[in-house]
Amino acid sequence: MNPLKKQIVLVGFFLAVLTTAFGQGKSAAPQAPKNCYGEWFSLFRSRGGKAIPDGTQDVIISLRNGETSHCFMGKIAVSGGKLVLPLMIQKQDGSFETFASTGAKLDPTFVSTMPEDQLLAITDGMSVSFRTTDSETGRLFFYKFLEDKPKANKVAPAPGALIKN
Repeated sequence: MNPLKKQIVLVGFFLAVLTTAFGQGKSAAPQAPKNCYGEWFSLFRSRGGKAIPDGTQDVIISLRNGETSHCFMGKIAVSGGKLVLPLMIQKQDGSFETFASTGAKLDPTFVSTMPEDQLLAITDGMSVSFRTTDSETGRLFFYKFLEDKPKANKVAPAPGALIKN
């Protein structure tokens, strides 16, 4: 192998090694927050949510058990400001299946203690907090209907910046 060709092969090899070594620390997929429920709930509590229009809407499905929470993408129909079951959960390939088909079901005791109009209500862009048969607490967040962030007041410059004479 001639010397120039050998140098090109070595440079290519070292670039491949460096790319592999330094590229491993980066993840292609965004990392889910440790307490996704807390982050979503705090955001909606501080900003509120707009009225949810009728139709199928995208949601964040949060499930928590104690200090641990997991959030998933989903969708659900809305009619007259109320949830219309079934809740759909999104799979990795972009398809959807019913939330119940994952084995998660609403706790019948919880359902029996809650009037249906309250169980299916949407307030400030969120569903009510619900219980599953797996003793998890869930909530839906209609993230596309989060109120806009309040605009900050513009600070006035010093007088010398505005007055020239």
